Amino acid sequence: MTVKTSITTGGKGHLLALLAGAIFPLGLAPLGIWPLIPVSMALLVLLLEGQTPKRAFWRAFLWGMGFNGVGVSWVYVSIHYHGGTSAWLSALGTVGFCAFLSLLTLSLPFWAYRRWQLDRYALLTFPAIWVLMEWTKSWLLSGFPWLWAGYGFIDSPISGLAPVAGTLGLSLVAALSAVLLRFIFKRDNLRRTPALIALAVIWVGCWALHSLEWTLPDLAQTRQVALIQGNIPQEQKWDPAYRGKIFETYLSNTEKNLDADFILWPEAAYPVYYHQALKTITQLDIKASEHSTAIVSGVPRWEPLENGGDRYYNSVFVIGDGEGMYNKQKLVPFGEYVPLENTLRGLLPFFNLPMSSFTKGAADQAPLIASGMNFAVFICYEVVYPELVRQQAKGKDFLVTISNDAWFGHSWGPIQHFQMARMRALETGKYLLRGTNTGITAIIDHKGHVQSKLPSFQPGVLKGVMYGTQGVTPFVQFGQWPVLGLCFLGLVAGAVLSLRKEPEPEVRPLYHNSSYPRK
Repeated sequence: MTVKTSITTGGKGHLLALLAGAIFPLGLAPLGIWPLIPVSMALLVLLLEGQTPKRAFWRAFLWGMGFNGVGVSWVYVSIHYHGGTSAWLSALGTVGFCAFLSLLTLSLPFWAYRRWQLDRYALLTFPAIWVLMEWTKSWLLSGFPWLWAGYGFIDSPISGLAPVAGTLGLSLVAALSAVLLRFIFKRDNLRRTPALIALAVIWVGCWALHSLEWTLPDLAQTRQVALIQGNIPQEQKWDPAYRGKIFETYLSNTEKNLDADFILWPEAAYPVYYHQALKTITQLDIKASEHSTAIVSGVPRWEPLENGGDRYYNSVFVIGDGEGMYNKQKLVPFGEYVPLENTLRGLLPFFNLPMSSFTKGAADQAPLIASGMNFAVFICYEVVYPELVRQQAKGKDFLVTISNDAWFGHSWGPIQHFQMARMRALETGKYLLRGTNTGITAIIDHKGHVQSKLPSFQPGVLKGVMYGTQGVTPFVQFGQWPVLGLCFLGLVAGAVLSLRKEPEPEVRPLYHNSSYPRK
């Protein structure tokens, strides 16, 4: 039987759920107060205990509104400032988006959690539900794998688990820690000591993984790199009046750095389609080849079809000392394509953004080569998908991601995005070059550490050294499946135990001459 305290009952409990959810994102970038993540989750465990399924549904919803309202409020910037939508309608859209995420990913799972009394074995079921919920966010309705608990631990003592079990492995530890914290602060001395011991064993074990070197820099694969950050304001990006200025920004900075082995331009650096810039690209290709320099850049690309139609791609290509073309696979809903396009186009200015009719690239594309090294490239949103990055990273020497986070202004969005890119380097044990329009442009090593970066919202060129690596991490070999399998088994075991009938209470015989009190 659960003893309810005054702070978790009625309206106080609902308010606490909202506040508990709101502190979770403070454990992620940019603040990075990672202990708040298990604390926030432990409060959710507490607030769901002993509740009716209906009340658990709404408690989880309120927790989610705090969680999403603080964590992804940056979508307002895209809708209002760059989508041309009024402030009140943008605010309404942002609240609706947060509510939709909260209902789908939190209310429904935790309604089931209480409906079938899975909280009776919370140590098995809560972490399993949490991790499976995060994984579902990576593919449901094209996916929005944002605000995973594991990202907050990239600079924590347990980050050594990431090359072994990935971000979801770190999320699993966070959720386990939350349940153990609940036991520690519960009025139950029988559980407190085992919970403390278990928590210590888990964290010390993960900390010990730091001593393992899964990959090492290959000194024979050293390359000088130059990453160009143009800092082109979003309102100028597709304005023909600024086209010449944009070209000049990138071309002049490239010519000054042709002594580098590898030069990186950001996503859609060319303010025109690939075929419209072909003359400039050809001239730059010749010049880069003369200097044995590889230039990698993002560009929108148009492709005619035999039936008279056409396709548009968000692409990356290599010229100079290298070759290859890549078309983006994971498109951003409403940013690069509009779901239910025939219905939604024209309803709001946000649904008519420039470059919002792209076609998804094929899953199997030829590798890109630059300066004698194979690399995998990810355009903007793609780098937040661990499984996509893992698959593409196999057999590659290093990773590249390019982005244009000007869409999110000075919000937390670009900083959260950067944290996720760092995690991909740590998971795969490979150097990652990140080239962006407005920031954060950076060189990240095989342990997820930032070697150097440029200030955001300033033009500049980041010069440095990048290495290929030798070796492979367990995560690249096995992916997320061991963690997901463990969670599935934990959920099944917890469900079987929870659904068992409670044993009948023991009835003690009453004897006239016994020491039992008479009723």
